Amino acid sequence: MNYQSLIAVDPSLTCSGWAYFSTLESRLLAIGKIKSLPPGTPLAWRLQDLQHKINRMFDQLKIINDAVLICESATTMRDPRAAFKVEQVRGLFEAVARERGIIVPGRINPRSVQSEVMGLKGKQLSRPVVKEVAVKIVQSVYGERLASFGFQVDDGHLKANQDIVDAILIGSLGLARIGQAHAAQMPLEELFEVSNRPRQRRMTVR
Repeated sequence: MNYQSLIAVDPSLTCSGWAYFSTLESRLLAIGKIKSLPPGTPLAWRLQDLQHKINRMFDQLKIINDAVLICESATTMRDPRAAFKVEQVRGLFEAVARERGIIVPGRINPRSVQSEVMGLKGKQLSRPVVKEVAVKIVQSVYGERLASFGFQVDDGHLKANQDIVDAILIGSLGLARIGQAHAAQMPLEELFEVSNRPRQRRMTVR
């Protein structure tokens, strides 16, 4: 299937960043974020508000059923309760997309973004270092395009909008995956299934 567009999401209960791409031109079309109601508001109300805002985002972007939605997958969190809340937000994006006929082929692991897009392989670097590299890559690759939106691309502004930076990088890898599926003539869902399988270490018999 020839997909027309891709929306990539960095989900969060506080503020989710998103980036919208044309898959035909590999071009960034729009960026934004969806903010939740303040902490202290009952979780059910916050999720209901987010669902309304997600639907409104899809309406404003006029995303139709030849599109793909990809969220960042879960990361290691010290607080299981926080991880559970973020998973509910991730599920909202995916459920709303499916209701609209948008393809949700799978999720992208942040370590895959670091390895395949940012070139950070081997030992896991500290979070501040990873974020710094992410900002530099987005400045280099998407800076001119972001500036055309009126979005500031200096270090300080990008660091203050790390959710958008992360969504752009997720989308960058998502575009590559879509291209791989098309070249291999295989369903995008199957490609994500293969890509997300844990790699088995080779054992050497001595």
